[in-house]
Amino acid sequence: MSVTAGAQTEAVVLTTPRRIALAILSGLLLAAAFPSASQGWAAWIGLVPLLVAMRGLRPWRAAALAWITGFLWQVSTIYWIPATISNFTRISPLIAKSLLLMLAAFSAYPFVILAFACEWAAAAGLSRLVVAPLVWPFAEWLRVVVIAGFPWNPLGNSQIVYPVMAQAADIGSVYLLSSILVLANAAIAEAVARRGAVPREGKGKGAAASPAARAVAIAAACPLFLFAYGTWRLHELSSTAYTGAVRIGIVQGNIAQDQKWNATLRDHILTTYLDLTGKAASDGAQLVVWPEAALPFYIQRDMHSLELTKIARERHIDLLVGAPGIEEHEGKPPTPYNQAWLVRNDGSLEGPYDKIQLVPFGEYIPLYGLFGMVDIAVQAVGQLGQGQDLTVFESVDLSAPPQSQAGAAPTEDGHPRQARFSTLICYEGIFPSLTRQFAAQGLDFLVNISNDAWYGDTSAPHQHLAMAAMRAIENRLPMVRSTNTGISAFIDDTGRVGGTTPLFQQAYEVETVKTRQVWSFYRIYGDVFLYLCQAATLAIVFVTVRRRRAAA
Repeated sequence: MSVTAGAQTEAVVLTTPRRIALAILSGLLLAAAFPSASQGWAAWIGLVPLLVAMRGLRPWRAAALAWITGFLWQVSTIYWIPATISNFTRISPLIAKSLLLMLAAFSAYPFVILAFACEWAAAAGLSRLVVAPLVWPFAEWLRVVVIAGFPWNPLGNSQIVYPVMAQAADIGSVYLLSSILVLANAAIAEAVARRGAVPREGKGKGAAASPAARAVAIAAACPLFLFAYGTWRLHELSSTAYTGAVRIGIVQGNIAQDQKWNATLRDHILTTYLDLTGKAASDGAQLVVWPEAALPFYIQRDMHSLELTKIARERHIDLLVGAPGIEEHEGKPPTPYNQAWLVRNDGSLEGPYDKIQLVPFGEYIPLYGLFGMVDIAVQAVGQLGQGQDLTVFESVDLSAPPQSQAGAAPTEDGHPRQARFSTLICYEGIFPSLTRQFAAQGLDFLVNISNDAWYGDTSAPHQHLAMAAMRAIENRLPMVRSTNTGISAFIDDTGRVGGTTPLFQQAYEVETVKTRQVWSFYRIYGDVFLYLCQAATLAIVFVTVRRRRAAA
């Protein structure tokens, strides 16, 4: 294999089959880092085989190797997509599997960008240890904006299985964790590649540490930093008193997807949720949360809605319910929406919140003129309208925290303060920036309502829950998650998952959600770290182009 002009002379010499084998190994290791395997340690070494294999190659050849890694990682982690498509559309299983392969082939581009940037910049004398951790967050962020947006399973989310290692997300979101993981992998790869390099002479006695030793030190410092910060942050949070509490219930109706819009089952579906709500109320719930699209009817158009106001008044509870919505237009077809409504204990309605971040090819078709022939997945809804407003709901009064915590009930002008929350509908909970925009409105907690029935009994519900937990850490807000078929859960502001419901069972859970005023750099200042990485990526491009021109 030839080495790019100007590349490091200590590059590892490998045959093409061995390079490909290493790229495949990286894909498998990275896949193991995510649910359902959840071997978070694998993310600390998962990129090493690829980074070693591509070292010294021309940029496009390095990118081709990285594509293999990204493709295999995607296929292994989102394998559940074909069943989601073929079970709920008229698309055949064979075509659905072909669509998975196409999606995986395309969405491997963060790895392609990383590899190309590293070897292109290395040929101009820039260190891979600098380039890799700065370019990766930019490449990973592109998944939010390219074509439709599908930022599923960011690399940093692999650390959610180790709560202490995930706490730094409150500084720079999950992108900071991803960057640190990439730095550790790049340092290990550097140590492997330079293990025989002679150390430079140091001042005074002896010699400076060898390049390999310095790289090992950097690799070791990465998990140590996360561990130290996480330990300190968790200790700080444990000594911060809670200032309020509210008793919340989540209900899981376990309504099969092919039954949700069956008009003959409307009464059965509503009765199921009302019965579960009654049980939650009996266990002391003040607010009961129903899943996404739990109501099989329009809440403002159907007399069945009276049942909601009735139970809210009789049990003196608030209900947050997911429901389809529709907006009429004179002379034009009506626009359907995916909505959340708050039914207050006095029988009044507050809302709706119209879902902002829609599911591509599920709730709308990106580039409709190009992809208009594709069957959408959502039944009986059609191409949905996109919400615009960051709705904040105010619900029941916050009470004093448990006796173990000092403090009185929060008040405003001498009156009890109502709990403030916003609702992320399904897919919205995987977007750090959108969630942060809601959190910055002065919330007490977040709510995520979802319908994960699409995914079946796969790793997808576990992956979805893991990403929701990361949003709680980033914004230092507890999250209440109610889903149709599971996994419904309570998540505290450290990302720890409390009470959960089993998959594909009717269930309810009630917990006391405790709130406190804690500081999160990310919630206050937003994507500063990501912006720095974006600026650094542009600087790397500028410097590399300038140096290559000077050397030409």
